[in-house]
Amino acid sequence: MPRALIVEDEEPIRVLLEQALAGLGFTAASAENGREGLEALESGSYDLLLTDIRMPEMDGLTMIKRIRQKNNLIPILVITAFPSVDSAVDSLSEGADDYLVKPVNLKDLEGKVRKAVERRRIQKRLIQYKRRVLGLILGIPFWIVLGWFLGRMFL
Repeated sequence: MPRALIVEDEEPIRVLLEQALAGLGFTAASAENGREGLEALESGSYDLLLTDIRMPEMDGLTMIKRIRQKNNLIPILVITAFPSVDSAVDSLSEGADDYLVKPVNLKDLEGKVRKAVERRRIQKRLIQYKRRVLGLILGIPFWIVLGWFLGRMFL
């Protein structure tokens, strides 16, 4: 079962998001601020992150920036009660996959969750294919040299 981490300082919203994600087949864990969210990500494996922007101790944008600096490919959805063009642009430029406004429409949440998870699945598959191709390319000189050597030995 996929796991989601919800980073939200308001408990009623955390509970609502946990229930919504459970309906989508996720097991959810939660944190109250960005610092706790980073600690949870370091100690566990998650398939999705939902985060608020405005929180005590560490805001959501700072947390997203630190996550992306570690090259973590986890899908990140930002949820905010204070929407603005600037906060949307900042969220996406720091590495969020999408942006939702509170109160969250559950149909929108479902669509954005599925889209973000699918995008990451495709990115991971692309990385695997790139590694395979690189391995094949780097292996070609070995086979050329081996073929030349064997040809010289037996011809």
